[in-house]
Amino acid sequence: MTTEKKAIFRNSVLAALFFAVFFGIFEALIFGIGYAIITAPIAGLLFGLAMYFFVNSKKINEQTNLSEAEQESIIYSGAANHFKNTEAVGGKLYLLTDRIEFKSHQYNFQKHSFSIGLHEIQALNFYKTLGLIPNGLEVILKDGEVEKFVVNNRNTWRANIEKQIQVNPILSH
Repeated sequence: MTTEKKAIFRNSVLAALFFAVFFGIFEALIFGIGYAIITAPIAGLLFGLAMYFFVNSKKINEQTNLSEAEQESIIYSGAANHFKNTEAVGGKLYLLTDRIEFKSHQYNFQKHSFSIGLHEIQALNFYKTLGLIPNGLEVILKDGEVEKFVVNNRNTWRANIEKQIQVNPILSH
């Protein structure tokens, strides 16, 4: 199992547990603890499975793939969210030889593709999503703009981006 698949599985399990706990609290308040003890684990399991199959679906993969010509330039890629206004737009993030490219799937309100040239990057920082989850990658551009992504393996993302900038020193000017 690849590290990306492991991260997707881990995130699906965490989503299932998170959903089960909050659904269980809600159910306990409305219907009582006995009902919640039975329904919350089932609902959590179903939610986690739905998330896993959604992220790994053929349709999502087709919608977020780059063109065949761009496939050869991919250095690293993975499922990601790009914060656009207040929405965490789901899709896939790619590190190519000269840029970072985000491509959303069609199940978002704000569907979009987004590209950052590696020469535009001033700094890469980490942040915690919701102030709790250590999966945020912040890209600070030379013009002062800040782009935020939620990614799996953010240390690997940062290392690969920094390495690509170093490999191509012309990109950093």
